[in-house]
Amino acid sequence: MGLVRSFQRELSKAVYRATGRVHYPQRHYAAELSASLVGYRERSDISDHLGTLFAEAVGTRPRLIVELGTRGGESTRVLLAAAGVSGASMLSVDIDPAPELVVPGRERWTFVQSDDVSFGRDPEGFAAWCAARGIPALAEVIFIDTSHLYEHTREEIAVWEPHLAPSGALLFHDTNMGRGVYSRLDGTVSASGWDNQRGVIRAIEEFLGRSYDERTFFTDVARGFLVTHRPNCNGFTVLRRVQAP
Repeated sequence: MGLVRSFQRELSKAVYRATGRVHYPQRHYAAELSASLVGYRERSDISDHLGTLFAEAVGTRPRLIVELGTRGGESTRVLLAAAGVSGASMLSVDIDPAPELVVPGRERWTFVQSDDVSFGRDPEGFAAWCAARGIPALAEVIFIDTSHLYEHTREEIAVWEPHLAPSGALLFHDTNMGRGVYSRLDGTVSASGWDNQRGVIRAIEEFLGRSYDERTFFTDVARGFLVTHRPNCNGFTVLRRVQAP
């Protein structure tokens, strides 16, 4: 009987692998999220994390979402969907011009073309933008996806972390870029194009006083933040504040 059960288990595992179930496709059931991604790429260097980005943003119950770095607007679409669910406003800051977006909730969005560190630091920048709208200079969500360089990311954390609301989250993409290629949970692989010398994750480590292996899934609690990391698709790391600063 034991031999039969052992054979059945091995057969089940073989069938599981043969049918591709070691890979995991992604589904978006939230209508707002699905609508925001109509016509967009199914596979990119951030596609694995779009559902997580949406969930983390909605989970903070945001009044204000700040996106640093827009590129082609993929994360912008998702964060606008989260803003729509939450009734939040959204601000994007990028040194390059705004992406062209025709998506639901675009009326909630403000784009500022500026260096994000300068805009966050300058009293006439983010603080003035918030004051003009009668809101505190605090955001529940701050998503950082800019140069991916160590020194720049250090500055971004130093400037923008004080603008994080007590229940907010700092979200980072490209925290696992060191091998020049990346894999997705559906099993596909692409080239990342360059090695950023652990720039983003190294800046996070320095800020938290920790040392991490970004090639693994991990969780931590450090410096008043709950830290979660996903290594797939160039890496995605969340620092959710769990203690008052």
